Amino acid sequence: MEGAKIYLQPKATVLNAVSDLAELQKGTLTFSDNERGIIHFAIEMYAFRWELGFTVTDIGKNRSRVAIGAYGEKRARENLIRREFALLDSILLIGAEIEFTQGKNKK
Repeated sequence: MEGAKIYLQPKATVLNAVSDLAELQKGTLTFSDNERGIIHFAIEMYAFRWELGFTVTDIGKNRSRVAIGAYGEKRARENLIRREFALLDSILLIGAEIEFTQGKNKK
């Protein structure tokens, strides 16, 4: 199963984020070809093992297309791909401002 999404980030930035994802999840790198934008790593979670294949393609104008394939245990592949995109989204929100507000103190 595979899912794809477009990011408003250059290919190099997205590849660095994917490498961070692998490290964050204590993944084991199984294949890497940065020139072609391919990174594969294996993770173990909930007693299951999956290999995740990321392919990052430069589509111009500092935009990248990211495809994620999940291989291994068939159970929950779609949820795993959604989870990986959510993690990638959180890493790539570079420079997003946080708006803090002061709440009224309750005594």
